[in-house]
Amino acid sequence: MSLGSFDGLAPATYTVPPIADPAVEFFIPGTPVQQGSKSGFSRMGSTSVQMTDQNAKNLKPWRHTIATHADRGVTFDRPVHVEATFVMPKPKRPRWTTPAVKPDIDKLTRALLDGLTDGGLIADDARVVSLLVKEEYAEEKNPVGVHVAVVAL
Repeated sequence: MSLGSFDGLAPATYTVPPIADPAVEFFIPGTPVQQGSKSGFSRMGSTSVQMTDQNAKNLKPWRHTIATHADRGVTFDRPVHVEATFVMPKPKRPRWTTPAVKPDIDKLTRALLDGLTDGGLIADDARVVSLLVKEEYAEEKNPVGVHVAVVAL
């Protein structure tokens, strides 16, 4: 396989795909949606099973929003560290100072990582080798959504 040409007078020329910067940070506005359990069904007489998310109606638009914001024109195709802060709507009378209630943080994270992959920011969520995730309530200067940082290792 030849990467370019070299005639002895000029350096070889070839095109290299864009490499992601060592870190990318951004905010995704909107109410985070968990990626919940899956359900399976098959048509009568069929041996194949169709899998669907139980909350697909809400999950699909949220994953699309994530993917849109994650499309940065670069892809991390190496080990990465991901940090995410989910900013959740604050109830009128919260039980605790932090949102230690549903939706579960692990299911929110699953939707986020799949959305980052859908948007092309991460080649595969298997590239995530380190993860720091937290939830907090929205305030006037911290709107509902998710703050994301992806760092190449």
